[in-house]
Amino acid sequence: MTTHLKKLKESYSQRQGVPASTLRFLFEGQRIADNQTPKELGMEDEDVIEVYQEQTGGLWND
Repeated sequence: MTTHLKKLKESYSQRQGVPASTLRFLFEGQRIADNQTPKELGMEDEDVIEVYQEQTGGLWND
């Protein structure tokens, strides 16, 4: 529980075939920094990390 979460983020993005910079990882609604560890975040077994792909642009005009 002391490994930086950057490794998890990189591994996930490689498996998904997208750049890590386009993904947002959140735990309990807070963005996870590369240098944070599960222990620092107070994570326990079965906790969930949410992953979102960043979307930019998009202006809706009627």
